[in-house]
Amino acid sequence: MSSANMKRGEGPASAGRGFALAPSLLSARLAMARAWFGRSSFKASRFVYVPPHLHLADPSVAADFLNGQIVLSGRSLLAGGRPILDLPTPSRAFAAAFNGFDWLRHFEASADPALRAGARELTTRWMERREKGRQPEAELPEALPRRVIAWVTHSVLLTENADFAAYRRLIDHLARDAAMLRVLAGEARIGLLRTEAALALAFHALSLDRPNAAIRQAQALLETALAQTIPEDGCPQDRDAGTAVRLAAMIVPLLALYRARQWPAPDILTASFQKLVAFIRMMQHPDGGLALFNGAGLVTRDLAAEVMRFGAGRVARQHSAPEGGFERLETDHGLLIVDTGRLPPPEFAGHAGASALAFEFSTKTDRLIVNCGFPPSAEGKALRSLRMASAHSGVLIDDLPLVDVESFRDAFGRPEDRVVSNEEGLPVQRRTHGDAVSLTIGHAGLRTRTGYLVEREFTLLPGDGGLAGAERAIDVGGQGESRRWTLVFHLHPRVIPEPLSRQDALILRLPHQPPGQDRWLFECAGIPLHIEESCCFEQEGVLPRTEAIILDIPIAGTTEIRWRLSPYKG
Repeated sequence: MSSANMKRGEGPASAGRGFALAPSLLSARLAMARAWFGRSSFKASRFVYVPPHLHLADPSVAADFLNGQIVLSGRSLLAGGRPILDLPTPSRAFAAAFNGFDWLRHFEASADPALRAGARELTTRWMERREKGRQPEAELPEALPRRVIAWVTHSVLLTENADFAAYRRLIDHLARDAAMLRVLAGEARIGLLRTEAALALAFHALSLDRPNAAIRQAQALLETALAQTIPEDGCPQDRDAGTAVRLAAMIVPLLALYRARQWPAPDILTASFQKLVAFIRMMQHPDGGLALFNGAGLVTRDLAAEVMRFGAGRVARQHSAPEGGFERLETDHGLLIVDTGRLPPPEFAGHAGASALAFEFSTKTDRLIVNCGFPPSAEGKALRSLRMASAHSGVLIDDLPLVDVESFRDAFGRPEDRVVSNEEGLPVQRRTHGDAVSLTIGHAGLRTRTGYLVEREFTLLPGDGGLAGAERAIDVGGQGESRRWTLVFHLHPRVIPEPLSRQDALILRLPHQPPGQDRWLFECAGIPLHIEESCCFEQEGVLPRTEAIILDIPIAGTTEIRWRLSPYKG
């Protein structure tokens, strides 16, 4: 299904009884796969290769883990002396992370025999509970790919001093998971999870003594999944630069496995890595952080830097991702990243934000205008609010967004909020005026409900740098209806707004910069500026609290306003 088909009102009921039955059928197929006869064809006898990984590890985290102080996905669990596996998990994301065993890397990084033995004991108790049906969250679809990759990556730790029975049990659980991955890797309706499952299935086939036929099967599924997920411009279909980092971080060790196995890697795997790196570079600010569209801030800069290290020198930075819907303008003094308003396909729309026509701006040293981003712990209503248009540096008319977030059900029958719209973005225009470069984007998402098209023109200024904006609300039918047009500019937490005697201008102070470089001027002639509380969630940020500049403009017919952000000289 293309993103053009993702219109308002196309909820689960509109797909008919067949759609309603689909989650039950998928669950039944997964149940058959994890049964004895389903997993029998995925058995192996031993590990033969150990893939590397790019994630940082900290042995102190392992010590806290065994002491019952567990922090995963932004949520914490304190055991207080009780068995860890008997405690309810605080969130679905926490459960997926715990049962995904990513945390094993902290144990493997430790030289303490007691900590290493503790990881094996906990994993053994987990397997015992799963076999007795007492670990239902083990079968969470999101946990399966993570667990398979974690177990083969840390197989040395898990099999250290293991007897034959313990070794066999680990292999058998991997066979059960691989059988379910085979189901997920062929399921186009689950979006990104399909690609993660296909990647994990390839890890399983290459790391264990699986036959060549198993490698070929996993490879065919992986090629199809990558073709669905990563278009030519490298922007993953969920439009999240963080996803690009995570996928690239899985591809690097997988390519190492292919080399160790002396098996030719499929061309699409290397090509996908290069496309992902080019897109990541496009979405990076000069400080190394990713633009905060669609949750990209959840990925650490350390992981992004590791991925970029493998792609350094081989992949040029691109300035346009037309299929993903992002554009980049850059000069010697400033950087602009904008969302042109493309929609993800429905199967990838469950985590994207309503960021149409939103932008981020930074100098070569500082981020000034940002989006709110997501904290790792966000879920439910809190996450939904951070995905709404108001959490982005974008545009609303009568508080109506260009794209919205509405409730659906995913392929497993679980509630899911997806980004939807009646329209997509308008064609992008790039122009050069002497030493200045400009970008014009537009969107028709409010044409039906308000009668207005929205157009934004951004110009990176020469000289000392700066950004100029021209905002247009275009009355399509000439009805001249009265509306309230709202522009939102979320500030980075290190930026402190200070009022001037003029209501249409503000000083943006950067207290960490030396005098002469520590102040910027934001002005919009004749339009009063308002400051409201906001938030900005970066992985490395300590305090998310910040402010946003709000422009509320009454309109009645086609209207244009101009604003400017430039270094302040007093």
